[in-house]
Amino acid sequence: MQRVRGSLIIVLVAFAMLLLQSVFSTVLAPHPFAPYLGLPLVYALATAPGVRPLRGALTAFAIGYSYDLFTGNPLGLHTFVFVLGYFASWLIGYLLPFRGIVFEMIFSFVLTLLLGGLLELIRGFTPGGIARSAATLSVTLFASAFATALLAPILFALVRSVDPESERTPT
Repeated sequence: MQRVRGSLIIVLVAFAMLLLQSVFSTVLAPHPFAPYLGLPLVYALATAPGVRPLRGALTAFAIGYSYDLFTGNPLGLHTFVFVLGYFASWLIGYLLPFRGIVFEMIFSFVLTLLLGGLLELIRGFTPGGIARSAATLSVTLFASAFATALLAPILFALVRSVDPESERTPT
């Protein structure tokens, strides 16, 4: 029951961050530097030693699905990318033994860049796809990944404070 409660709290936190992100982007319009606030939550769950893969994948599914519902994207787009991001993070976290703030930032930058590129690639095949130049898309992906990496340590710490099973392993 404790695990389910932790996952539900994380999904609610992700939804609140999605609301905050939409308000922030409407007021300040930081378009290229708009962070993906949900992805570091998924990365934190994936690299936590106490979180089982099925629970983390279901939580990533719920976060991605709420992103799809809230943003009006085709259903399953963010869901697929978030679950894929969870399993990629889990594998990388399993293979790389080091942890810390620098790891969280670099990890978030690289995976957000890759998953953002995959998201844009998939979105290009949907009806009304993306019509942007390669240079604009590259700048947007790098800026978004950079903004996400800057906020990643805060979001990793938030997940650790909400869910006691997601404690960081010793460095």
